[in-house]
Amino acid sequence: MGGGHVSRPDFGMPQPDPACPLTEFYLLLQHALDAAGSFALPALYARVQAPARWIDPDEAREYLTLSPTEREGDTRLLAPGNLQLLYSTLHVAPDGAPAALLLTGECTRTTVAVQLLPPFVWEDPLPPVPDAPAALALQLTMQDVELIDADSAALGQKLVHTAQHKRWLHHPKADTFLAGRVALLQRVYRR
Repeated sequence: MGGGHVSRPDFGMPQPDPACPLTEFYLLLQHALDAAGSFALPALYARVQAPARWIDPDEAREYLTLSPTEREGDTRLLAPGNLQLLYSTLHVAPDGAPAALLLTGECTRTTVAVQLLPPFVWEDPLPPVPDAPAALALQLTMQDVELIDADSAALGQKLVHTAQHKRWLHHPKADTFLAGRVALLQRVYRR
């Protein structure tokens, strides 16, 4: 029984292109996450600066500002914390460019997409972030580019254990906050 040869263990899924500059960083981050078992999450502050008029829910998103640091007039939606990791999956675009690392939380099965942003000018558009309830961007720096060759383990620890250079792109709590603000504005400014 058995004895067959598996020629495509990836089941036809796109594989990361080793020539893509961000592939090395995604694989380093995934390896560091496997070793650490947790991922530092930044705080989430939100603000809606809408005009004094009726606002449709479709247009409201353009007035929402998310930030990892508090500014005057912001509402804190999420304190900084750690996501205890069940597993991580590298999401790859059909051309082999890594799009994001999907992290799944241990107890809640919460999924967070982490997109790495290059520290240099990137002429081609980055692959879109896969559909996930929450997503954040991790901005790489030129020091990270230097550190990946000098001490990749230290870079992995830095990316995993600090909330530095991380910012939320979207989060369910921000959606709830925005819906509340829109409902308030619609009550105040009737059509």
